[in-house]
Amino acid sequence: MLKEKTGIGPGLLFMVTYVTMFGFGVVQAPYVAAKYIGANGYWGLVLAFALSLLMIKLIQIMGQAFPGKSLVQLLSIGFGAWAGKILSLLYLFFVLVLLVWASRSISEFISVYFLPRTPMWCSVLLFLIVSTFAAHQGIEGLSRLAAFIFPLTLLFSLLPILFSFQGFQLDHIRPILFIEGERFAFGALQLYYPFIPLILIPMLFPYLTKRENMPRVLMGASALAFIMILLVIVSGLGNYGALGVLRYSWLTFDLIRKANIPFVLQTFGLFFAATWLSQALAGTGFIYYILAEGVAQVTHALNYKWFTLILFLPAFYMTLWFPSVVDTRMILPGLRIAGIALSFFLPLIIVGSFILRRGGEKRAS
Repeated sequence: MLKEKTGIGPGLLFMVTYVTMFGFGVVQAPYVAAKYIGANGYWGLVLAFALSLLMIKLIQIMGQAFPGKSLVQLLSIGFGAWAGKILSLLYLFFVLVLLVWASRSISEFISVYFLPRTPMWCSVLLFLIVSTFAAHQGIEGLSRLAAFIFPLTLLFSLLPILFSFQGFQLDHIRPILFIEGERFAFGALQLYYPFIPLILIPMLFPYLTKRENMPRVLMGASALAFIMILLVIVSGLGNYGALGVLRYSWLTFDLIRKANIPFVLQTFGLFFAATWLSQALAGTGFIYYILAEGVAQVTHALNYKWFTLILFLPAFYMTLWFPSVVDTRMILPGLRIAGIALSFFLPLIIVGSFILRRGGEKRAS
């Protein structure tokens, strides 16, 4: 494996983290909130954000315990060559599923809204070619791309979301303070999925130039993604009500399409779609890069650039095999729970291994 000779600072880390979380998480959030919690489903995202802060703390502990070591390297250090490789392969399979999940969802959107007469395989092929090109640029190129699109995409994401509150009715989001325990907890676990990309960050440990700033950067990116997605959930529930939200496959876009500036702009739909798609492409490229880098570290054979090409066909066929948006709703709840379980499992066992090892060294001394 040839290590990438580059580094990214706090600003670039912030951009690539936010873009990935927003692009991955904003589309289905209102539907998930309405389905699993109801009219006050926005509270589920609040709890999910609190869980993301716990994840950031675990990431900080890992980074301090083994500076400059990626997650794959940490697993080998903590559990030995064979057990560490098995856990690394489990992690990389999860990243592959994450890549396929994001690619299929976004390709469905492209087919429905932009290319309705184009076969799905063409949309998937086009999307993965762009994602592969982005991943091939490496983490510095990806993060600079995220930084380049960040100002405009933030502006043209926030404005449509704010103007979508034109038909907002307070009664649709009541009762505000009535929370059902089990339903609320399960809904929060389902709504954690926008923050799942945080588990990708430990793979960047060797490339971070100012590691002491990493926790604040990740908290800032998570907070911004949380605010943007929360606004979408509240607007969606306030405009359509919980039952109304469940009638739409792509509620976020239908919500934004009706947002307008009277006598100036008929709809924000095209602006929002373009900005979201830009962020989704950059975010998916980041996921693809992490997959290729991880495989390179496990195999010790080629560098990540080669693996972005080698993994293209498996990712393409798996994305085509992944069910359509309607069928996906039947399997996504399980995927979300599996995602949060694995996201916390690997950092917890690494941190636990570090604590046990440090305790053993103290007793030995």
